[in-house]
Amino acid sequence: MNKNKRNLKQVFIIKNKVTKDRRGKFLKINDNLKKEKIQHCFSFNKKKYTLRGLHFQKKPHQEKKIITCIKGSIFDVVVNINKKSKDYLKWNFFYLNEINQHSLFIGKDYAHGFMTLTDDTIVSYQIIGNFYSKFQSGIAWNDNKINIQWPEKPKIISPRDKNFTHII
Repeated sequence: MNKNKRNLKQVFIIKNKVTKDRRGKFLKINDNLKKEKIQHCFSFNKKKYTLRGLHFQKKPHQEKKIITCIKGSIFDVVVNINKKSKDYLKWNFFYLNEINQHSLFIGKDYAHGFMTLTDDTIVSYQIIGNFYSKFQSGIAWNDNKINIQWPEKPKIISPRDKNFTHII
């Protein structure tokens, strides 16, 4: 087991309510976030082993997120980026998919990324907080100090995500 993999505060699985009938399924994400601005975003990923991340928004505009894999399967990763935390640069992963229908809550002190494990994967983001492009940032997905054990080397990754810097 990797020494950097940890159970992290402010990161947890949400077991969603799913109802089924002859029409199909209805998934309700059970969040208890009251009166906070929520952005609803979707990521459509054509190919298996597409990597997105590791993303975060800098202080004072950090965001919290709820991630749900609507179709397909993902290997979802969070990294603690709070320099004052005893868990700084520690990480954990979660398998989210259309079968388990869980969501992942991610607190504001984390970078987030995922790798698709199937073709045609759809991921829903509920982002709590306001978006400010000048506060966007990220960490290199293959940073040696963090040492994330990805299931495969990415086949597709954006130029922006490729060019994120490593932790010094």
